[in-house]
Amino acid sequence: MKQRKAFSYGGVFEKLMSAITFAEEGEHEKAKEMLKGRKTVLLVISDRFFDRDSLKYAINISDRIEANLEILYVSEPGKGKENLNDFRAEVEKVGFRFSLVLKEGCMKKAILDYTNKRNEIVFVVAGSETELEIGCEGEKALPDLWKGLKCPLVIVSKGEAPPIK
Repeated sequence: MKQRKAFSYGGVFEKLMSAITFAEEGEHEKAKEMLKGRKTVLLVISDRFFDRDSLKYAINISDRIEANLEILYVSEPGKGKENLNDFRAEVEKVGFRFSLVLKEGCMKKAILDYTNKRNEIVFVVAGSETELEIGCEGEKALPDLWKGLKCPLVIVSKGEAPPIK
């Protein structure tokens, strides 16, 4: 007799049933942990700058911790996304799967808004501190905004690093 293979939505059903079992046994935190989405690394890029080192870092760390890679591409208000096609071509050459989200405005505010809605983001990777200021001219109380960031921020730029002694 031919044995039927169990139906699976990529393991979703199994994860759900396991979480239910833990919840029934009073292990509510473990059940919540099992139902969380996959970890995500957020790479922030602006239309003005594109740091290949930050892209490499984000891809490597995503691969190492088995996380999804999302790219938040922020352009200044009123300016076109001039370098978007070049950026896409560069990233696709690498061959790593990613999601691309387009935003306009202040880079810091875009990062905070995006990470506040997404609990699975484990950290944000940026090319430089200068890049974080893009589109934020005239914004008030920006230093206080970082207090609301719910995950670590990694700055990759070699140009802004202090000299090695």
